[in-house]
Amino acid sequence: MSSTSGLSVLIIEDDPGDFGLVKAAFQHIGQGDGDHCPRLIWAQTLAAGLAVARDAFPDVVLLDLSLPDTFGIATLESVVAALPGVPVVIFTHSDDDAMAITALENGAQDYLVKGQLDRYAIKRALRNVTVRKRMEQNLRLFESALNSAADGVEITDADGCIEWVNQAFTQMTGYTAAEVVGHTPGELLKSGLHDQAFYQQMWETILSGKVWRGEVVNRRRDGSLYDEMLSIAPVLTAAGSIRNFVAVKQDISERKLIEQRLTQSEQRLELALASSDLGMWDLDIASGNEVTNARWHGILGYSPADTPTNLADWEKLIHPDDRAATRASLDAYIKGDVSNLEYEYRIRHQDGHWVWILTRGKIVSRDGDGNPLRIIGTNLDISHQQRIRQEGADLLQRIEALVRNAGVRPGQIGNTDGSQNDGSANRRHLSERQRDVIKLVAAGCTSAEIAERLNIKPATVVTHRRDLMQKLDLHSVAELTRYAIEHGLSSGE
Repeated sequence: MSSTSGLSVLIIEDDPGDFGLVKAAFQHIGQGDGDHCPRLIWAQTLAAGLAVARDAFPDVVLLDLSLPDTFGIATLESVVAALPGVPVVIFTHSDDDAMAITALENGAQDYLVKGQLDRYAIKRALRNVTVRKRMEQNLRLFESALNSAADGVEITDADGCIEWVNQAFTQMTGYTAAEVVGHTPGELLKSGLHDQAFYQQMWETILSGKVWRGEVVNRRRDGSLYDEMLSIAPVLTAAGSIRNFVAVKQDISERKLIEQRLTQSEQRLELALASSDLGMWDLDIASGNEVTNARWHGILGYSPADTPTNLADWEKLIHPDDRAATRASLDAYIKGDVSNLEYEYRIRHQDGHWVWILTRGKIVSRDGDGNPLRIIGTNLDISHQQRIRQEGADLLQRIEALVRNAGVRPGQIGNTDGSQNDGSANRRHLSERQRDVIKLVAAGCTSAEIAERLNIKPATVVTHRRDLMQKLDLHSVAELTRYAIEHGLSSGE
């Protein structure tokens, strides 16, 4: 506030002559510049001045340190204590510079020399008072803001000695402000886990006028270690030299622990997927962006740099005959038309051949309206199983061709005397379950697939196949398949 208009000034001065000089100087304030004389309140003792102040709420106090009821610095201390936040300007004599300096050190904002009072001196003092008051208010505001901050704040001098810390710093480290002021952070917080080169690089950065940012492991007052995200910025003077350093600290111990657990969980998942030979994918439905793991890259012969990252790009690699069906399966699952996501298809390997894949997935994230956002799934290379199925089907076709070419009608077999029969005698010795097993073997199914279709254990299927071989005096799957065809037990008979 550069203008004196509207100010309320309490003058505590016991000498009427000195008060008259002050009053005259105030009356001349603003002549020619539009200002008006402030409202003056006069008290001749400290007690009277404090009593008036309780009701008048002055903006400034002009104080003589020698009063009938008090003397010296004690006078100033009483006013500062009774009127916190109200700036005080003291009256001194021309030869009392020491007293003026002592008063400034104890809370006075400025001083006026008796005998040298004029409107310019008065106006200068009031202007200085209002500016300093505003600055102090801003400093208190900044300090309050810094103390309410969640991050720790530490201010040091140019040599790194701590001058001020906020409340978050004390909560983070366990040290009080009184315990750290005057010490360097290294004396109190250094964990010993970083080498000298680490700190040297830090100092070289901030001494060059740049901001240093990084993660540091520090030690609390109780000896426990914690992870800290640290930012140190130099504060420069107008001439460009370093005056202070301001450090902002964030305790990231919990975040680091979560990251460590997540990494361990991802490693366990990756190990489980690797042991089961599964590729993994993570699809963002809205964007189509897809994250895949190293195993999936390996199945298709891609390096991480060459691997597609979007669903549309992946779909271009799918066999043209399978592309529409795979997309329809995915869309049906996203819309909720089917409860499970599972389908088989062919996709091009990087070297050009086709790889059969079994894909399974599950929605793991939805928005507030229940719309799916994210799907995570697995890819399994089933090329080997597909080859076995195809080979079984091819074998069956070859056997049927051989039978037709030999002129033997399926369902008949020659007797030892050269006559023909329809095999009904052998069939009568087979149970219904054994006939079911023969049909599925002839269709090229594995023991596991037969067990799943007949809802029995794989070991039971193995037993049935062994018993059939012994009962029918057969020695291979091909012979068993041929027997099924000849006796009308193949699929579709």
